[in-house]
Amino acid sequence: MANSRSGESLIQRLVRVLHAFDSDHPELTATELADRAELSSSTAHRLAADMAEEGLLRRTPGGGFRIGLVLWELGQRSSSYQEFGQTALPFMEAVHVTQRQNTSLAILDDQERTIIYLERLISRDVPTDLTKVAGRLPVLSTAAGLAILAFSPRSLQDRYLCEPWDPITRDSGVTESGLRRRLAQTRTDGYVHLRGVAVAGSSGTAAPVFGTGGKVLGALSIVAPVDQVNLQVQAPTLLAAARGLSRQMGFRRMIGVQAFHSEPEG
Repeated sequence: MANSRSGESLIQRLVRVLHAFDSDHPELTATELADRAELSSSTAHRLAADMAEEGLLRRTPGGGFRIGLVLWELGQRSSSYQEFGQTALPFMEAVHVTQRQNTSLAILDDQERTIIYLERLISRDVPTDLTKVAGRLPVLSTAAGLAILAFSPRSLQDRYLCEPWDPITRDSGVTESGLRRRLAQTRTDGYVHLRGVAVAGSSGTAAPVFGTGGKVLGALSIVAPVDQVNLQVQAPTLLAAARGLSRQMGFRRMIGVQAFHSEPEG
């Protein structure tokens, strides 16, 4: 299929169709797809039918469409993200069992300026926990995002701090100098703790995970109600899990990498 009159390629239109689905819209009619993907009705109907024929979408008895199994199948094949998530699960389970709090693994999607969650273990129904597998949250307003950013190249930090912030961070009252101090403290402590930024009454604690050459790969995090936070216990447990996972991912401690400080404050 040739480019559209707007110059948009077929691949770009297919991606727009796929992005139309989310947790709030798992099933869409072709008309709804056209509206959410900002496509003409005829284009949306044609693309949805073709994608369903190839298994990228599947038709529902009610005449709508859902994401197809082929996409899930392809995502499981030779994916470094899948491998990272599977390697992390035993370490997450150790944190999950001992701390009895929601535990997750996140990575940075720099192109979208968000973190995305690869794995999540739930201890209880915590309505203040916004994390979910394949869900995205802003980098600067999450403990996992700051843990990753603190050990990222300085140029990347400057870009996030100097460019327009997401609404959650902007409305939190934090300043650029305050964020820079928090990133510096994270590099010293090896972990970061946020209270009531994304959701009032909720807290997040995260530690970075490293790979070969000391490159930060992602972050393990705990989300808990603020009245259940005990950093004297939770931070060392999280750091130990991050250290173990980092070793599994090929990290060897080097001078200047202070990721695994074992005596967190207060």
